[in-house]
Amino acid sequence: PLAYVHWYRPLQSFDAETKMFRVTRASCQHGPHAEIVLVDRIWRPCHLTPQWG
Repeated sequence: PLAYVHWYRPLQSFDAETKMFRVTRASCQHGPHAEIVLVDRIWRPCHLTPQWG
């Protein structure tokens, strides 16, 4: 099976209020950096929460 993956930059800063790390999407040639990969290459998923306010 395959998965469509949007890549993100490495963890940058820790938000003390939410106690979560902030991440930003990686870009490639002025567009989103995404790739179709084999599911076997995925080590662990992560849950992303939008920034509110």
